[in-house]
Amino acid sequence: MLKTLGKIFISGFFTLLPVIITIWILTVLFSFADGILGSYVKELTGRSIPGIGIIIILVASFLVGLISNYFLGKEFIHLSEEILNKLPIVNTIYASVKKVNEVLFLQKDKTITKRVCAVEYPRKGIWSLGFATGLGPSELSKKKRSKFTNVFIPNTPAPATGFTIVVPTKDIIFLNMSVEEALQLIISGGAMSL
Repeated sequence: MLKTLGKIFISGFFTLLPVIITIWILTVLFSFADGILGSYVKELTGRSIPGIGIIIILVASFLVGLISNYFLGKEFIHLSEEILNKLPIVNTIYASVKKVNEVLFLQKDKTITKRVCAVEYPRKGIWSLGFATGLGPSELSKKKRSKFTNVFIPNTPAPATGFTIVVPTKDIIFLNMSVEEALQLIISGGAMSL
């Protein structure tokens, strides 16, 4: 009887898990957007409007997409990026986030291989899924007399964040997996294994 109840509970739990994680991610995004943008609206209007942060982000995304598809919009975005790239600290953060976005999601930079790979990280015997994004620092290769590769290790469930490690190329296992398949695996926390 207890085994049957346990199986029913486990089955229900794992059926609900994707829904719970999705709701959690949306709640975090909603709270983040409302916390930042909603506070400005509250200051201006004198009252809190739940969900206004999400609405502002959706409208702003649409407007930026619309503007960026036309010449003047492209020039405005280019000018904005130049300003951001001249601000200390901001330029480092912006450039890094923009590069990750381009490499993984927009796939603008065709010079970067973006090959899916596995590396032994954080220790021997533990394998992490990552993306080989380019050759490692030349100074390191000269000093160690070996070839190195930069590998971006994305976080679960938000693969736009993560960290870069420099790995000896001989220690990398390159996989025959598309970037989309790897991202699906990472976002799902391994539940959607291929």
